[in-house]
Amino acid sequence: MGGAMAAFCALDLAIKLRSDNVQLMTFGQPRVGNAVFASYFAKYVPNTIRLVHGHDIVPHLPPYFSFLSKLTYHHFPREVWIDDSDDNTTEQICDASGEDPNCCRCLSILSLSIQDHFTYLGVDMESDDWSTCRIITAQSVERLRKDLASNIIMTKHGVEVSIVENSMQTDWSSSI
Repeated sequence: MGGAMAAFCALDLAIKLRSDNVQLMTFGQPRVGNAVFASYFAKYVPNTIRLVHGHDIVPHLPPYFSFLSKLTYHHFPREVWIDDSDDNTTEQICDASGEDPNCCRCLSILSLSIQDHFTYLGVDMESDDWSTCRIITAQSVERLRKDLASNIIMTKHGVEVSIVENSMQTDWSSSI
């Protein structure tokens, strides 16, 4: 749920800080609201890119039902579809609708794959457990600790953050 949470956090920052320069890039994000929400989101967080890798199933969830356009979940713009079929990688910038039928929505539901959700731009995004997550333990943990101490703005609830050290497991249920 990283992409969905990042989207909600970006919207929260844009509205609470009255900022028009919040930028968001997500990888394999599911739909998080209906068409009205997508329009609202695009108004307040216009600098958004949603990357979709090939046949990743997650951006197709919850399903889109064109015959229920006012009730169905709807992506906000702007999708960049990375299609790497036949050993040929293409990156297509999709239209501003959020549901471009010429991008990942053109895929058959039977061709969707969870495997494409695990790799984006050649980077393996999956982890066996929290202790091997390279995104959390990458390069500069000390800088991350300083950033967490001084730059995160949260509303309503405090957040306890745990830094995962190599070969150590953490109970995250109480951290969020």
